[in-house]
Amino acid sequence: MPITDIFIVSVIVSAFVVFAIALAWGDYQTRDIARASRQRAAAGANVVALKRAVSTEASERGVREKAEASAA
Repeated sequence: MPITDIFIVSVIVSAFVVFAIALAWGDYQTRDIARASRQRAAAGANVVALKRAVSTEASERGVREKAEASAA
């Protein structure tokens, strides 16, 4: 096998290895996030309720601002 073919094959294989390492690292990172989310859920933190409370407050503020703008 010529040296150029060996070089080309090694470059292609190394590209796949780098891609596999990047995928494994991303998978590890997302599993860590999912683990932390499960721990927060087990501790009783209700993230959905907090989001709803914030969105309700923001919508009430928007209604209030529209009412003040129309009254002025």
